[in-house]
Amino acid sequence: MAGSGVFGEIIDGDVFKYYADGEWKKSSSGKAVSIINPTTRKTQYRVQACTQEEVNKVMETAKAAQKAWAKTPLWKRAELLHKAAAILKEHRAPIAEALIKEIAKPAKDAVTEVVRSGDLVSYCAEEGVRILGQGTFLVSDSFPGNERTKYCLTSKIPLGVVLAIPPFNYPVNLAVSKIGRLSLLGTPSSSSLLLSRLPSHGTLLSLSWFSQGLISCITGKGSEIGDFLTMHPGVNCISFTGGDTGIAISKKAGMIPLQMELGGKDACIVLEDADLDLVAANIIKGGFSYSGQRCTAVKVVLVMESVADTLVEKVKSKVAKLTVGPPEDDCDITPVVSESSANFIEGLVTDAKQKGQRSAKSTRGRAISSGRCC
Repeated sequence: MAGSGVFGEIIDGDVFKYYADGEWKKSSSGKAVSIINPTTRKTQYRVQACTQEEVNKVMETAKAAQKAWAKTPLWKRAELLHKAAAILKEHRAPIAEALIKEIAKPAKDAVTEVVRSGDLVSYCAEEGVRILGQGTFLVSDSFPGNERTKYCLTSKIPLGVVLAIPPFNYPVNLAVSKIGRLSLLGTPSSSSLLLSRLPSHGTLLSLSWFSQGLISCITGKGSEIGDFLTMHPGVNCISFTGGDTGIAISKKAGMIPLQMELGGKDACIVLEDADLDLVAANIIKGGFSYSGQRCTAVKVVLVMESVADTLVEKVKSKVAKLTVGPPEDDCDITPVVSESSANFIEGLVTDAKQKGQRSAKSTRGRAISSGRCC
């Protein structure tokens, strides 16, 4: 990916540039952040360590760009999104390669994520035209005491500058899911990629001739620009996908709209009449896909006592068939994203062994196991 074809302009030496004001730029800090390959544990990429002043400039540009973009006809916005979707799919191979090396995503899944992201952008374009192309007509006599003497027509308008922070596990899909919708709505977004996340999605959107300054891609250290971004007065909304960091952001962000997706404890509930072969297959898919590093991963299985033992055996037999290895070999289980994550998982396993099998029994069922939250 680096330094070749359409990606040639986004790298300077061995450091990826950041994207702002319609250009790929080098940070005035002269510093870079290293991105570690989970498989080799060596530096794979380096990105710009942006400064607070550069963040300020991005916010100013985004605010100005929004005025021009809001005047762009809805059909034109949709047309540009469809173009972005096509470009995303066209360059799926180099972007998938970055996912393999940066987050150890299995090769097949990496390609699937990029293609699915393109489909999502097109979906946003189609649904946006349908939803935003209509208003709501209100009459005054729906409220007691009023007569039908007044009429009101409502429509949706852009919220303002949105800070979009995607997670490590689906950096392309969950970036475009934010940016695609925001662009169609006429809202500029500053996609803040703290600490890592290669700016490949910014590259492709920039190739689609969006308004200059509408989309920015900022990279840097969370300790230097993280709080500065989330507390910036120029931000009108924050869209964040991740974990506990979202709680901290919520406390610091102030009185602005927040869209937070912070994972969960997703349960698989199995009743006595369930197809256990189908259940076992979906437990494996839900719990072990991308090594379980998914917000929607199956983390606990609640099963009726009468079929629990049978289900356990079916799950065990499928687990035994899972392949473990590097993402380039398209293995089922690949290295987790960081050494700290690996240590966390190892701690859970050690704790479980020390305490023996743990189960929560009731008169109707029992919990088989608990998984790791992404």
